[in-house]
Amino acid sequence: MAREHEYTSLIEWTGNRGEGTTGFKSFDSTWDISTPGRTVIHCSTPPSFGGDRNKPNPEDLLLSALSACHMCSPSAPLRPNI
Repeated sequence: MAREHEYTSLIEWTGNRGEGTTGFKSFDSTWDISTPGRTVIHCSTPPSFGGDRNKPNPEDLLLSALSACHMCSPSAPLRPNI
């Protein structure tokens, strides 16, 4: 029997330096990803767009999600109750 899977994620912009988005240099392109019961992931745009090279960017996260799904998919039929 198939089970329903539900996922929740909250994205919160953390780049406000007090001026909002009044000018391109007045804010940082950073945000946090929160999922219930898990560690917060601090993110940024890629360094090529002025982001923080020490934080994951959307491209990193997309490739990581795709790779993880690809890695886990072959073993899914072997797990009971999925």
